[in-house]
Amino acid sequence: MLVTLGEEDGKIKLISKESDNDGILPYGSFITVEDGNRKFILRVEDSIQINSFSISPMLADMDIKPLLQDQKVRNLVLAVRIKEIPPRDDGLNSYIKPMLFARRSNQEEIDYIMTNQTGIPVFLSSMYAYDSQVLKDENKRPILVNIPEKFFFYQTLITGATGSGKTAAMKYLSQYFVEKLDTLNGPGAVLAINVKEDDFLYMDKSSKTNKEEILKEWEALGESSHGIDSFRIYYPGNNIPLSKNMDKNKAKSITIKTKNLDPENLSGIIQNLPAKGAEQIIDIFRYWQANVMGKRGEGYKMSDFIRYLDDPAKNRIYKVLTANGDIYEYTLHAATLNSLKNAFVTASQFFDVENADELKASDILERRKMSVIDLSQKNAIGFGAILLRDILNKIYEEKSNGNSNVPILVIIDEVHEFYGNSKTYEALKTLDAIARKGRSLGIGVIFASQNLEDIPSGISKVVNSKIFFKGYSEREKRKIINDDALGPGYAISRIYGLSFVKMIKFPLPFGGLYEK
Repeated sequence: MLVTLGEEDGKIKLISKESDNDGILPYGSFITVEDGNRKFILRVEDSIQINSFSISPMLADMDIKPLLQDQKVRNLVLAVRIKEIPPRDDGLNSYIKPMLFARRSNQEEIDYIMTNQTGIPVFLSSMYAYDSQVLKDENKRPILVNIPEKFFFYQTLITGATGSGKTAAMKYLSQYFVEKLDTLNGPGAVLAINVKEDDFLYMDKSSKTNKEEILKEWEALGESSHGIDSFRIYYPGNNIPLSKNMDKNKAKSITIKTKNLDPENLSGIIQNLPAKGAEQIIDIFRYWQANVMGKRGEGYKMSDFIRYLDDPAKNRIYKVLTANGDIYEYTLHAATLNSLKNAFVTASQFFDVENADELKASDILERRKMSVIDLSQKNAIGFGAILLRDILNKIYEEKSNGNSNVPILVIIDEVHEFYGNSKTYEALKTLDAIARKGRSLGIGVIFASQNLEDIPSGISKVVNSKIFFKGYSEREKRKIINDDALGPGYAISRIYGLSFVKMIKFPLPFGGLYEK
């Protein structure tokens, strides 16, 4: 029980009542001040322990039994106003008078101020010193808050170090999207790009854990461990992922046929080239595809294009076909040509693979289905950039033309792997554009990375929600709060439509996670 003392620097000051003083109310807690029929919901911004009486330092050396009064402590709290219930209709706000009683807010009051009765349930959380915990009401029940479903389509950035809960949170959001999404006639479809280990490769399997606190969280949500019913892994070329946890029967080889390749998508394979050189190789390929491919002994495969580039008779002089239809000749620098040949040879193992299919938008845009493109294989990132741009364009076109009304969530885990590599930068530029325009089409994007500094400024401008797990940023943590106190699954949040909430805890996903 707390008692109001007044206002100080725009915050309401409260102190614990001596007769009802169990502990310290942590940062992020919500409290309710009652004044007759009126209530005020406040959020704790600062909370400290103070002594009831001043103790002389000399007592420390006297080796005497302390008096009860000497050990009395209280909790001093500073909190900001969140909501007044009921709201006034005269354009004024009511005073919060001194000597009013305050208590921890209950679930009903939290639901009222958040106004989101439905959505993705997560736990409100709080923090004191180096300890984070789930927020609970006076009866020790965890307080839930619903993230509004529309947040998916306003684009999201998630950052955090390995083991912080970042990947588990993305799995939890993925599972909600394909099982529970109600917006836009959901459920929807999920496309996740896996670039590290086997993080997303067994989402069809039930999560395994014996931790009592996790089981209690699932019980509070009315859920239990289960995998995603409709699940497919797509891998480029012939190198099936080696994860022992995945079901190989759900893995499918994919390729891109060179004859169908959009020349613009080639930009993903080009690295360390000046803009002019990159543009020319696209136009050289466009000319080859339109005028050489399949004619006079030339084949249709990437290996045929590599042979065309490597023809010494051309003396590095090639015809180019621009997007505007202009044709002229261009001489490639020797170093540029060698660099290009190496890049194409490395990626060629994934093109024109026999018994592998090309990925279509309809493969991804299935309700209740989660698709994972695995790029964790050696040398797969460059081809993956082309593949990613290809499938994103197909999805965007399918939805723009009104051929599909299935909402889609695209998850790019470890996005810094893409932006850190010039091969893939162009593919992510496409993703930027989709993120900007996808809201009206029901396309959501989650960008994830270990460190906030790895995220290009362009992405930060298109996301409306940011979720920071432990280790999210060396620079940012000096600006906000020390994130060392964030345990696994706990995050600082700035979520669209949930501005009152500063800290949350994601439950573990019901599928795709093995707790040790």
